Amino acid sequence: MHCQKNYKHLFQTGSLLSLVAVIIIFSVSLVNAEPLTLQQAITTAIQNNNTYKAALLKVEENRYKVRESWGMLWPQLSTDVAYTRQWYEAGFQSQIAGQYDVKIINGQIAVNPGAFYNSLQASRNSFIASEYEARSIKANTIITTLRLYYQILLTKELIAMHEEALKALEENLRIVTVGYQKGTFSKLDFLRAKVAFNNEKTQYINAKNDYLTVCATFNIHLNRDINEPLELDESVLMVSNEDLQYLSFEEEKEISFIRELVALSLKNRPELLQLTHTQKALQYASNAVSSVYLWPSLFVSGSYGTSKTISKSDESSQVSDPTMTSIIEGMKSSFAPKGWNDHWMITFGATYQWGALSPINSSHARAKQLESQANQLDLQLEDFVKSVRLDIQRGFLKLKSASNSLYSQQGNVETAEESLKTATAQFRNGIIDNSKFLEANVALIQAKTLYIQSLYDYKVSQAELNKSIGVDYFKIY
Repeated sequence: MHCQKNYKHLFQTGSLLSLVAVIIIFSVSLVNAEPLTLQQAITTAIQNNNTYKAALLKVEENRYKVRESWGMLWPQLSTDVAYTRQWYEAGFQSQIAGQYDVKIINGQIAVNPGAFYNSLQASRNSFIASEYEARSIKANTIITTLRLYYQILLTKELIAMHEEALKALEENLRIVTVGYQKGTFSKLDFLRAKVAFNNEKTQYINAKNDYLTVCATFNIHLNRDINEPLELDESVLMVSNEDLQYLSFEEEKEISFIRELVALSLKNRPELLQLTHTQKALQYASNAVSSVYLWPSLFVSGSYGTSKTISKSDESSQVSDPTMTSIIEGMKSSFAPKGWNDHWMITFGATYQWGALSPINSSHARAKQLESQANQLDLQLEDFVKSVRLDIQRGFLKLKSASNSLYSQQGNVETAEESLKTATAQFRNGIIDNSKFLEANVALIQAKTLYIQSLYDYKVSQAELNKSIGVDYFKIY
């Protein structure tokens, strides 16, 4: 009984120690848990984007199509083995019963030079176009990830701001309510304080709902559980003065800078390059089909092997005349030699399908279809080139506006905070009425909201400009 109590005590002690160890490990894991950086989020989003994965598979598919085009130059090689039995009633063939035939190497190749060259170029351009399509999808993934990342951080900032404002307005409502009951404040002051508190409470609830929604969207975008908790790196919200110096341009320099960005976009924009190579691929494909009636097809065939003739028995071919017997035996040794006999053959030639010259031939219709598709893409390409400058200029103006707004709102937030402190002190000392205090509080909320929105616009416009240019011209992370 004493031993059982000791074991029970040890068991309880061990359980307590295990519980303490679990708590310590869990606490350490929480402390050591590092926030998810923007770079990590982008990498995860790209790795889990099924559309991007499909685009990479398409690139691999087009790589094999290039190899398929090169395969037109590879001959068809085979080994043939045949055994033949035959019977003839009369004549020399009646002396041969059959034949063994072994073609050790049997090969042939037929290629149209025009079709080969244009098919190869079409497959190459399709392959390059698919690579640029994958780049475009990757760029869109980065944009979406960056937007969601900043949206989460900024919505979290809005929640903290509304929570702080809500506490201030709640305290203000309490003071005004007591004062209204004592007759110190008017009913209008009481109603204003109540409305301001309720409005701020609604905005606080909306901000929390927006935060939960964007967190769920972000988790799905990263292929995580929809309710998985998020801890993001808030250092990306820091903006230094050096980041904005390049926007301080004179008008002429600004025009020159936009032209520089447009030139970079025309060289690097993946959507533009994808359209260009797709258009080239269709044009080459049209030329490949037209090559049927523009070029002759060259062919080479050859074989190497051995054969053995099976002669009938001598009894069936015996004659009474010795002279005839000698002649027959001589003919048999020439036309049906005994044993295995090696042989080879090679043939060169060319074939021209003059029937394909007719407009009724299907190759004409197919070539015209591909030519029409190439012309359609050419028109799309012209429109896209025209839109590039507009995209760059609009994106730059958006970035410039966001940066100016960001700087002005930084000062406004500091001014509004100082104004609210002054208004709070004056309100408590009875120097100003409740409406002035509420105005100061609303001004601070508006200043912080505009600052957060400006920061979001600034970061997103940088990413959008990078996408429009086709290279990471602006450093985002």
